[in-house]
Amino acid sequence: MRRLKRSDPAYDIYQAYAEEHSERWASATALSMDQALAEMPEIERKYLLECEEYENVLFGMSEELAGAAKLEQEQLAKLADADELQAQLDSGAFVAVEDGARVTDADHVAKSIYAFEAKRDKSVDAIMATKLPSLDRKK
Repeated sequence: MRRLKRSDPAYDIYQAYAEEHSERWASATALSMDQALAEMPEIERKYLLECEEYENVLFGMSEELAGAAKLEQEQLAKLADADELQAQLDSGAFVAVEDGARVTDADHVAKSIYAFEAKRDKSVDAIMATKLPSLDRKK
């Protein structure tokens, strides 16, 4: 905080983050190795969920990435609607991969595209609707 100018528009955001960080660390406790190992599956689950949400927000809010992703999704959706996606997958012009395995079914690819769009839009809406309580108090 000492390097950040008070006139910076993001100052209140950083200050709220610093206060929240201090509050959370004040009640921190050390874990034994057994406790830490028991916590790992839940931590990994949350990490993977956070990575998925980060991708949704990144492709939904970054103007640079969102524009390119949306254009490519529309192209794939048009191919699927015209029943041309299966031929593209069969010829190798497009390759779809899910969980490390090649996906060869156009219907599955199309459903994945629509599911991604829905999750992305839902994530962006949730982020945009989020208000920081500590910032609201200061106003």
